[in-house]
Amino acid sequence: MHVDEGSRDRPPMLPPWLGQAVGPVLVIVLVLALAVLAVATDHVRSRERALVGTQNLARLIEAQLSDNFDKIDIYLQLVALRHGSVLQGGGADPGGTGLQVQPRMARVALDDVAIADADGAVRLRTASLPAPLAQVGAQEFFRRAVAEPRGALVVVVGPVPGGPAGAQDGASRIVFARAVRDARGTLRGVVFAGMSGAQFDQLFEGIDFGVHGAASLRTEDLQAVHYHPATQGAPAGVSDGLRRAVRVAPAQGSYEAAGTVDGHQRLNAYRRLRDHPFYVVVGQSMQDAMAGWRANTLMVAALAALTIVLTLWAWLMLVRSSRRQLRALHNRFEAIVQSSSDSIVSKTLQGHITTWNRGAQQMFGYTEAEMRGQSAVRLAPTDRQGEDAALIARVRRGESLQDYETQRLRKDGTLIDVSMAVSPVLDARGRIAGISVIARDISRHKAMEVEIRSMAFNDPLTRLPNRRLLMDRLRQAQLSSSRQRSYFGVLFIDLDGFKRINDSFGHEAGDQMLIEVGRRLQAAVRQHDTVARLGGDEFVVLLEELGVDEKTAADHVNTVADKILDAIERNYHLRGETHRCSASIGIRLLVGSQESPEQVLMDADAAMYSVKRQRRALRTFAFE
Repeated sequence: MHVDEGSRDRPPMLPPWLGQAVGPVLVIVLVLALAVLAVATDHVRSRERALVGTQNLARLIEAQLSDNFDKIDIYLQLVALRHGSVLQGGGADPGGTGLQVQPRMARVALDDVAIADADGAVRLRTASLPAPLAQVGAQEFFRRAVAEPRGALVVVVGPVPGGPAGAQDGASRIVFARAVRDARGTLRGVVFAGMSGAQFDQLFEGIDFGVHGAASLRTEDLQAVHYHPATQGAPAGVSDGLRRAVRVAPAQGSYEAAGTVDGHQRLNAYRRLRDHPFYVVVGQSMQDAMAGWRANTLMVAALAALTIVLTLWAWLMLVRSSRRQLRALHNRFEAIVQSSSDSIVSKTLQGHITTWNRGAQQMFGYTEAEMRGQSAVRLAPTDRQGEDAALIARVRRGESLQDYETQRLRKDGTLIDVSMAVSPVLDARGRIAGISVIARDISRHKAMEVEIRSMAFNDPLTRLPNRRLLMDRLRQAQLSSSRQRSYFGVLFIDLDGFKRINDSFGHEAGDQMLIEVGRRLQAAVRQHDTVARLGGDEFVVLLEELGVDEKTAADHVNTVADKILDAIERNYHLRGETHRCSASIGIRLLVGSQESPEQVLMDADAAMYSVKRQRRALRTFAFE
């Protein structure tokens, strides 16, 4: 076998043992890639689970806070309604202690309640408020309650000097306040209540935030109202991540950022309280959330290491038997080639045949002695002489061809259809040394394809298009007519007296007449028109592209119908006897048409039967 001259300049092949190691190396790389993919995928899923859990916690706390705020707001409104008379200029003395606080609201208890007039003077208070508390007009909660345009509940946190519920030590308190207005909207005062941060913290009892989890309540402008757990310090500033997230999704969302109090990295979810201008922010520590992922990562790493060790061991075992298996495989391959019914041929890059199996001898008729050393062009028909050189050029470029269909010549000159698989043959150093061609005779398969297609779309007796093919062409004619606004015509033809001929002279004579009618119909129309047989003695002629003028189109259809009747009425010579036949024709002339092809055909059929019923002359046509 000749070697490709250009391949001699290529670099030498790597040692065989190194080539055998490619498989294990690929397995190891694949294992490592899968391990990395598994770790990365688990990381994403762990983060998604943590996010879902954090969002659920935020949803739970938001519902809990909203319910409690609703109840506190309702309570303050009830206090204002019940004791509103003190703001009318009469009633209790300033600083009076006649107000009783409700023992408990929802899950938290209010320490104290008071009512101040529009000037900030405390008019009524609970006994728990200190006596010096007489003026709250300068307090932040009072100013915010008065300034709240919607008259909604406001919440203030921080030291309240001389403020509600024993602020003598300057401890942080949470104050709830609501403006009191009359029916005309005039400010009458402010009702307010307070509780300690420890009491407010009871709202978060029973909720597991994890070791480093946290939650906070913030105002609409994201200022901190309360931070849980309180041991982590007073509420701090607002992270940039929260500000960006709220700008994008004001109602709810999530972000990842370090805590503003402790700097701990958390996955946070926030939600706006229902009917109250506050946000609840819940953060789950990434360290806690990814603990399971870290454990899984260690397990994946151990499995990957074990797989790599087993792969290397298996490779060492396979190397020992590879040479024996290779020899056995070579012998088996030779046996398969020689026993194959397909043509298996090898040839040089110059196109000269070097091997020729028994399948090739049976397919082409040449013996191995006749073909060895001969050019493969010998098998190509005259119009395919250059095909072999083109295939060789493609193989030189490294291509492999599968199911390449062409034609080849047998020794006796018979032309056969073949399907070929063409691939390069490499020598021991990996260079292209020749070409392998596996060919299969598909002549019978091709003939069967033609026959099947003919049976599907053609009438088996007359070889004319059948109903299926007619319907397809009629549909296409409608589309074309709609685009061009040109007329097309459908002629439904039924032979008169055919049953008498069929019954009197036999079905063979009837079949001969149908075949002859089909030939005459084809001769009477243009080449691009369609003549179809529906069955029995019924034929349909489809005339397309009749122009945009209706009269011209109708004249053309009439002319064709005359030719058809003249052709059908000519004598028929069947079994040595002369017969005559006539026909009835129903016509539809259309342009475009929104009707289905089946309906168009039914209308033409109805027109044909109308002709029969009216017993008109053979040259009478019905238009619809």
